This record gives sequence, structure tokens and C-alpha cells, in this order.
Amino acid sequence: MVYTKEDFQSRLKGVDRKKSKMLRRRFSARVDNNGVIFAKPKARRLSFPLKGIVFMVLGFLCLKALMLSANGPDAYSERLATLENGNVVEAMGARVLSVDPATQFIADKIGPMFR
Repeated sequence: MVYTKEDFQSRLKGVDRKKSKMLRRRFSARVDNNGVIFAKPKARRLSFPLKGIVFMVLGFLCLKALMLSANGPDAYSERLATLENGNVVEAMGARVLSVDPATQFIADKIGPMFR
């Protein structure tokens, strides 16, 4: 079988592509029975900070519950009504800060600390 310069260049280009992938990503190396080392780039995983988002939502719910239990349900409702009558951004804030079942549950649990 005869190899031409174009075949060699295409193989060289493939090696360069594989090497650049390994430099950009992590790679795993394994040794074969003959002692030859094979380096293979690891598959790229989508890293989505799910745990961070869950903690942010939980922290926001706890903050809402803290405000609800510290001010009391009547004062909290009055403040939300004031926000609802404001501009568009304030109305959206009132919608986000409204009392939901999770906030009510947390407020009921931490409420005795403020009384």
C-alpha cells in the first residue's frame, strides 16, 4: 500500500485535532498489553449548577418566611398591597414576594422564635 503526502497530512491533521481536544479537556490514559499508552479525551459534561440554584431558591423562601413571621401576616399583606399598586417592577416584586404554601410552612416553623 502506497501512502502519499496528502494521506500523511490528513493523518497529521487528525492527530493535531485529537491533541488539541485533549489540551482543552481532560483526558484519560490507559496502557495496553504491549505497553503502548493510549490517551483519549474525556466526554464533555454539561455543568449546570443545580445545587447552587436549589440553595438560592431555598434561601429566598427562608427570607420570605422570615419577613412574614417577623412582620406578621396582616402587616405583610399591607406591604404587598402597597407594592401591587406601584409601577410594573413593583407589581412583579409583589407577585414574587406573595405568600405561597412553602413560605407559609417555613414561617409557621420559625414563627415561635419571634414571639
